[in-house]
Amino acid sequence: MPKDVIIAGAGPAGLSAAEAIARRGFSTLVLEQSHEIGSPIRTSGGSFIHKLRGLGLPDSLWHPISRVRFVSPHNAAVFDYADPVMCVIDVRRTFQHLGERAIAAGASIRLGTTAVSPMLEDGRVIGVRTRGGSEKAEASLDCRILIDAAGYRSTLIKQAGLDPGFGRFGVGAEYDMFAPRCDQREAVLVVGEEAAPSGYAWVFPWGANRVRVGVGIIHPDSPAKPGDYLDRFVANAGDYGVDLRGAQPVEHHSGLIPSERFAKTFTGDGIIGVGDTAGQASSLLGEGIRWAIRAGRMAGDTAASALERGDTSRRALVEFEHDWRKQCGLDLRIAHRLNQRIAGWDGPKWDARVELLKILSPAEFAEALQTNLTGKWVWRFAARSLLRRARADS
Repeated sequence: MPKDVIIAGAGPAGLSAAEAIARRGFSTLVLEQSHEIGSPIRTSGGSFIHKLRGLGLPDSLWHPISRVRFVSPHNAAVFDYADPVMCVIDVRRTFQHLGERAIAAGASIRLGTTAVSPMLEDGRVIGVRTRGGSEKAEASLDCRILIDAAGYRSTLIKQAGLDPGFGRFGVGAEYDMFAPRCDQREAVLVVGEEAAPSGYAWVFPWGANRVRVGVGIIHPDSPAKPGDYLDRFVANAGDYGVDLRGAQPVEHHSGLIPSERFAKTFTGDGIIGVGDTAGQASSLLGEGIRWAIRAGRMAGDTAASALERGDTSRRALVEFEHDWRKQCGLDLRIAHRLNQRIAGWDGPKWDARVELLKILSPAEFAEALQTNLTGKWVWRFAARSLLRRARADS
């Protein structure tokens, strides 16, 4: 039987869209190529507590962070939080929590099934071709709206002619380690060519002596492979004030995230792109989960409203593009410009910029990491920076 909506990808964007649509009473099917929601893990899970609470996620899904150290080759800025602002998500549990919410709302989920290509009729998407099961059998499924939430390859929206996809990515490699000596209160961000050319390295504790230690590099800004830097970063962790003595890896993660402006066009006749598919993440630090949940809910509400009106053309679905640009566009465009600029900085440049970071209060630093780049704090920071330079020149 045809579905109202088929969603490719059971990540945070796809599952959030599924919940929003199913709650409005429309038949919704989510296709996931993996055999487990939330696996393999492809993200470090750094996020912000009040943002996640605002999305209705329970505190049990994250580990609070009360200190952040931002380290360059010869400098460091330290920010302490009596009331934690940042956190590290239990990624697998969070994805599965979103899956449970979608199921409770009435959505169906089919694991081990890949959405291969959209079905088109006179330029309009009317369904999807799939491959799955033990026999890798191919099938065709009809739907009124197809949502591509399958990730950075943007496979379905590219084939539907909406967007050419992305050419610049953050590429990451990470160990999830059991590290009994590592400080579980502190997250560490490390920049500079020794740790991560055109990127950064991180140490993110997430509770019960578990720590995610990784390296992310922007391609093609640098041809370096993050895996080549990861073991060296772990071995030299003590140089950055991180105690990994006795630590051992429990899991190895790798992933890509678009590091460009979000797609110019991500809706068409009978199709929507959402999440990493449409580049709806902050390229400042490669943070995507909370943005994907927000985008998924917005896309789901737009799809449900279009179904209620009986109009699933781009004319109806483009409301999602308009809403996304209005609510998130300026901050994400600024984040992308900043990312492009800082990806080319060398060690001395980073040392100087970290000195400027010390002007920020802990709350302002958190605002910057959250990609809240249009608030009043930006003007206050700029004014203090100019004052410092004037004093230095006098």
